[in-house]
Amino acid sequence: MNHSLYVHIPFCKHRCHYCDFITTAGRESELPLYADALVKEIRIANQYTEKIPLHSIYFGGGTPSLMALKDYEKVLEAIRQSYALTEECEISLEANPGTIQADYLKGLHALGFNRISIGVQSTDSFDLARLDRVHSIRDVLTSVSGARRAGFRNINLDLIFGLPWQDLESWRNSLQRAIDLQPEHFSLYSLIIEEGTALYRWHQRGLIEPQDQDLQADMYELAMELLAEAGYQHYEISNWAKENDGVDLRCRHNLQYWLNDPYIGVGAGAQGYFEHLRLVNTPGLTDYITRMQGAGGADWTPTNTPATISSEFVDPETRMMDEMMLGLRLIRQGVGAKNFHRRYNASMEAVFEAELNRLVGLGLLEWVGEGESKRIRLTHRGTMVGNQVFMAFV
Repeated sequence: MNHSLYVHIPFCKHRCHYCDFITTAGRESELPLYADALVKEIRIANQYTEKIPLHSIYFGGGTPSLMALKDYEKVLEAIRQSYALTEECEISLEANPGTIQADYLKGLHALGFNRISIGVQSTDSFDLARLDRVHSIRDVLTSVSGARRAGFRNINLDLIFGLPWQDLESWRNSLQRAIDLQPEHFSLYSLIIEEGTALYRWHQRGLIEPQDQDLQADMYELAMELLAEAGYQHYEISNWAKENDGVDLRCRHNLQYWLNDPYIGVGAGAQGYFEHLRLVNTPGLTDYITRMQGAGGADWTPTNTPATISSEFVDPETRMMDEMMLGLRLIRQGVGAKNFHRRYNASMEAVFEAELNRLVGLGLLEWVGEGESKRIRLTHRGTMVGNQVFMAFV
């Protein structure tokens, strides 16, 4: 089985008004030390007799595009020496407009990065100001065109909808301007006002209110219509991809999560799912660097590194529930009955008989295919209330 590797880069220039991710601002001077710590954690995989095969590597953040090319060079070298990369391994980098210049993009591509995910969030200047993004619309255009010139043929744009001040028409315009840039992939997320963020404090003071849920649903349906018209396949609740000359441009790394397949996480705050263990690294930047600097010659493994603070075994019953909750996010694919039986030596229809019968009866799920291709998936109605469907399997 192929595996995936997630590398967390928790550095930002500053924290945006909506962000509750594990990040730190104003400490970019520590990036070289952090890269050295990553290399030490990555090399722990050498403890295995056979190299773990990787078909995707994802650098997420934070703002990974703040890390210098020379640091990425040594991190990628450690990965290539410690793991067995497939011939067409997907290597992705999250980047913010305004932090990626032409030479930097060319350098990334030369190092082997073949997919870039640009955190646009909106193509409306008012939205960007209220979200406290550091980039402009011009930066968005420059980043996309620069990535194209550097050789990237797989570009994702992240957008947020359901902003408290947003109406349907402003969302339409924001999305349409992004579509006009012709990326290969879109990730669209509905805003959640998280505790501890500036937006949350505004909400507590009565300055803003969460967006009306019916309007959010209208925005989501509008996105489905516009993206379908533009030739994008809606393959996961929040993700759309094009097919170029038969090339599958769905995000291979994120599919790893939704297919409930194993992935290793390295870096401060990184999480992993490997050998049926849920793994969590220390979120503290200083703590992470200190732990890795002090790591001796112990027999560390990817399931037990100096950075690991939590390791929890996932029992078969929980894995089956996860299989349903994650797999049903895949709009067309859903969860295959044959694959479920192969993994768990149990019938999906028997294990979840009551849940499946109820949700099919409500018109939220549907069976498609026959024999080996038989699978359960969301209906259009089910897609609109996906979280309610997923919670039925908890």
